[in-house]
Amino acid sequence: MRLLVVLDRPDTAAFTLKTAGALGARLRADNIRILHPRPADNPAFQTPDEGMPTGEERQRFAQDVAERADKLRTLASAWIGPIAAGVRHQPDKEWVEIAGDVRKIAAQEALNADFVVHGRPRAGDPGYVADAFAGILYDAEATLVVAPLQDYDTVGRRPVIGWHPSRALDHAISAAMPLLETAEKVTFVIGEHDGGETGLPDFTHTLADRGVKIAVDRFQIESGSDVGEQIRAHALAAESDLLIMGAYTRPHFLEWLFGGPTQDVFAHATLPILTHH
Repeated sequence: MRLLVVLDRPDTAAFTLKTAGALGARLRADNIRILHPRPADNPAFQTPDEGMPTGEERQRFAQDVAERADKLRTLASAWIGPIAAGVRHQPDKEWVEIAGDVRKIAAQEALNADFVVHGRPRAGDPGYVADAFAGILYDAEATLVVAPLQDYDTVGRRPVIGWHPSRALDHAISAAMPLLETAEKVTFVIGEHDGGETGLPDFTHTLADRGVKIAVDRFQIESGSDVGEQIRAHALAAESDLLIMGAYTRPHFLEWLFGGPTQDVFAHATLPILTHH
């Protein structure tokens, strides 16, 4: 099992690494590759209309990139640490920096991983954060775990599935099955319209046969309501340590992830999200 951890912001790196460690422990990962994709070009000068950067602007951009890489490298090195004595299973951990087009780098690296972990995006993040997300989720179509901005000691012991049948969710569940089969409890959160009750998938019987407790939490979808936010609220109420859901079309899902200037759905209590497009 191979995990790719994408680090691009020093202020979110510790939470991302903590999530990766907890996920790696649950999956008994063999390899954890920590990637810092370094932008090679100043995003402020991408078209002829924006002109050419001055020597001072080039120097400032290079310095910012180098300082960010230094901070992330230090955090990653401390997290990797020495091999712990007496621990039977320890994944190989490696740090790598690649400079160039962030989206292409993230996509190429994600193709070689079973799971990719990236820190939660926030409104106002630099463009390279969204570029990395798009490369992972939409170009590589990788299984992505979005790390929250708080510590979780476990990931996937009490998962919640935002159940709405779709190909994207099928892919997410297929990838998450090693977590689901060894979970203590799996909760299905189902939003429903008037006039029908959504059935549970067949694999719930397999999980139950393995001793996994199954819970169902249904709620009514009201006209104009934010279904994604309702699912998140129900997942938090269930004391979940992982929300599994399918990614929607790129503009809508990234807008939901990144929030807006006046409302960020991740602004308060959050939890890890496993998703797939």
